[in-house]
Amino acid sequence: MHRFSYDTRYPAISDLKARAKKRIPNFSFDYVDGGIDQEHGKARNRNAWHEIDLIPRYLCDVSNADLSTRIFDKDYALPFGVPPIGLGNMMWPGAEMALATAAQKANMPYILSTFSTTPLEEIAAAAPDVAWFQLYVPKKVEVMKDLLAKVKAAGFNALVVTLDIPVGAKRNRELKNGLKLPFSFTPKIIWQCATHPTWALSTLKHGQPDFVNVLEYKEGPNEGLAQFITNFNMHGVTRERIELIRQVWDGPLVLKGVQHEPDIQAALEIGIDGVIVSNHGGRQLDAAPTSVQSLQDLASYADKGMTMMVDSGIRTGTDVVRAKALGAQMAFSGRSFFWGMGALGLAGAEQVVGIYQDEIDRTLKQVGCASFREMDGGWLA
Repeated sequence: MHRFSYDTRYPAISDLKARAKKRIPNFSFDYVDGGIDQEHGKARNRNAWHEIDLIPRYLCDVSNADLSTRIFDKDYALPFGVPPIGLGNMMWPGAEMALATAAQKANMPYILSTFSTTPLEEIAAAAPDVAWFQLYVPKKVEVMKDLLAKVKAAGFNALVVTLDIPVGAKRNRELKNGLKLPFSFTPKIIWQCATHPTWALSTLKHGQPDFVNVLEYKEGPNEGLAQFITNFNMHGVTRERIELIRQVWDGPLVLKGVQHEPDIQAALEIGIDGVIVSNHGGRQLDAAPTSVQSLQDLASYADKGMTMMVDSGIRTGTDVVRAKALGAQMAFSGRSFFWGMGALGLAGAEQVVGIYQDEIDRTLKQVGCASFREMDGGWLA
C-alpha cells in the first residue's frame, strides 16, 4: 500500500477547516460547511461519533495493520472514500480532478456527482479503477437512460442513487451569502472574491464552474439554471424508478440516504447491492436521525447480504474504525476533502488521504486490531 505523507502544520481535519475558512470566500466555505435550518442535525451527527467508545485490547502484536476492505468483489486499500459534492470546483478550481487522481493513487472510491463541474469522461479516465457515479434521478426516463448510457460507456465501477433530496433545501447560510443559481456577481459576492485573491485568480484562470454533464438536457436556451435543476430532478424517487434503474444498470448499485428500515428492506427485494446510511450531512432535514443511530438500527442487514456504508459527521480515522465496529464496510466524508482543497489547493487531496490513512492505522493498532476487516462490534464498549 502506498503511504501518503502530509503537512504536519495541519495534522487534523479541523486544522484544514480553519485554514480553508480564511483562504476562500465565505459563500464557497459556507456552501460546503453549512447545514439545513439551524444546523442542529449537523452538530448531532458529529457528536454522535464521539459517543462511540472502543475497548483496547493489548497482549497482541500490532507491528503491522491491514487497512484494506472489500466492496463489490473489489479490494480497496483504504476503507474510506470521497462522496459526491455538486459544484466541487467552486471550493477550489480543479478540485474534482485532484480528488479523483488522489483516490486512484490511494485505491479508494471517488464518487462523482451528477452536478459536478468536470466532464464525467475525464474523471473516469483519471480514476479508472475507483470511480463511482452518483445519480440525481431525472424526471424524464429517456434523459435518465441517456445519462446512464454515458456513465456506463465511460467505465464507472458503481452507480450511487441519491434518495434524500425530494425537495430543495433552505440553507440559511447560502441565503445570507446570496449564493444562488444562476450564479450572479452581487456586490457581496464581488467583495468576497476580491478579499480572497488567490482563490479568485485561480477561478478566473479555470473559468466559472458549470454543471457540464447535464446542461445538454436543458429544455431551452432561456431556461434558468435554478429552474433547470427543479425541472431535472424527480421530487421523490419511487420504488418503481429504482426497479427500472436496476434493470438498466448491470453493475454494482447503491442507494444513498437510507435511514428507514422499510427502505432498506425494499432495496434487498429489488436487488440493490449496497446502501450508504446518510442524512446528507445534516443538509436536508434538521430533525433526521444521526447516521450513527441509523447505522446501529440497520447494521443487521449486512447479514442478509447488503453492503453497508456510511457518511455524515465523520472527521477522523477513528470515526472510520468506529463505523466498521458498528457494521459499515466503507465510510465517506465530503467536508473533510473539500476543506482540504480550500486549505491547501490541489495539494489538499493527498493531505486528507494522508491524515485519514495515518489515523486509521494508529487507531487499529491502539485497540489491538491487526486488520480493518477484523474490526467488529466486539470492540465496542
